[in-house]
Amino acid sequence: MGALRFVGFLLIAAIVVTGLDYYQQDKKHDGTLSFAGYVGTINDRLGVFKAEQAAKQTERDRKKSWDTGAKSYLPAPPEGWRRHDLTDAGSEPVQTVLSRYELSPLISSISDQAELQRLTNGGREGLIRKLARSGYIYERNGEIVWFDIALKPKKARNTLVGLALGRQADFMNAMETASGFAVIDGVAFAEVTGGVSGNAQESDIRKIKGRIGFDEEVVLRLHTNADDATIRQFLESVDLAGLNALLEFPSAATGQGISVPLSEQPEKADIMLILYDKMQAMQDRVTQQKIENMDIGAVMLNTLTATDFSAAGLEDITGGKVFENQDNLQMAYGKALEMILLSDQRHADAGPSKSGGEFFKSLLQKIPVFGSSDGGNEVAAATKAAPAEVRVRKGNEGSSCAMSGAAKRCSFGKN
Repeated sequence: MGALRFVGFLLIAAIVVTGLDYYQQDKKHDGTLSFAGYVGTINDRLGVFKAEQAAKQTERDRKKSWDTGAKSYLPAPPEGWRRHDLTDAGSEPVQTVLSRYELSPLISSISDQAELQRLTNGGREGLIRKLARSGYIYERNGEIVWFDIALKPKKARNTLVGLALGRQADFMNAMETASGFAVIDGVAFAEVTGGVSGNAQESDIRKIKGRIGFDEEVVLRLHTNADDATIRQFLESVDLAGLNALLEFPSAATGQGISVPLSEQPEKADIMLILYDKMQAMQDRVTQQKIENMDIGAVMLNTLTATDFSAAGLEDITGGKVFENQDNLQMAYGKALEMILLSDQRHADAGPSKSGGEFFKSLLQKIPVFGSSDGGNEVAAATKAAPAEVRVRKGNEGSSCAMSGAAKRCSFGKN
């Protein structure tokens, strides 16, 4: 009898729950909801749930791949070339690279205080071990290529250490002078001609640098004594679309098969570099506003609870006085690159020689994040409007995200 009562209770509870659910679904429809229609709502909701679970698994896989690093994306040695690890101290090419090629890890790739301490205590050997996790050396008959792919996490914008490291990285980038070299699969590569260490043109070592994404980035660096053809051979052998998929918000310009004629690539790369500089300048203005409007309580809380240099922090460091949406910046940057690459030559001709030219003004006005040009308040002004919904690609999955205050709401489905 006890078992029968329990089964009866379950049946009654199921009927009550189903009735309440039917009542709620019926209120959402015009007229009376039929039984078949109600079954359809159940299937629809199950489909949404499954899509959300698939999207969450995709994101877990992406984070796992990000944590693994990008060294596996470095190309196998081309025919006639040999590949060496940086820890192979007895190799002559490795000794040459370590002594002449001015290698250094990205400041922004140092994850936390513990790693910084290890690098400091490890000295030169510690730096070599760090670089060995993201790069290889290739050699052929005196030609040497050091190729490194580092993953730069999103800047920590709500901790003092994060702001300081971000400013230092921005300073190092600002000290670089570079000219467009190539555009490959939507990624601009530049040849660095000067920097903190001096004029690179005084050396026979050429330095090539490319980025996928903004803020959270895949940074490709290639130092070599080889010619243009060899450099392009190495750059074109990298799975840039796969690297793009490591980003939380992949660039809309990469992996789309957009081709730029060889003769136009340096100029187009220059335009893309100008856009990156403009984005960085916009972020720097917001950083300065954050510094000027710090809330001491939030600073102390975030400093005590941050687990690494890229930790977002529990509280807004300004107590809500300065709003910033890093996700929108990343998505807008990729979309702007796509627009540049798909623009006709008349628009491309308008931009390179003028950092504030009509080309960029018209381009940025087409993207919600850049819709306002009111001094340093571009981001804040854009986000006061109704939350914009932007679709991004992740393999075969699509996600649609919108910001409302400090909350991000996303829905997922097949593209």
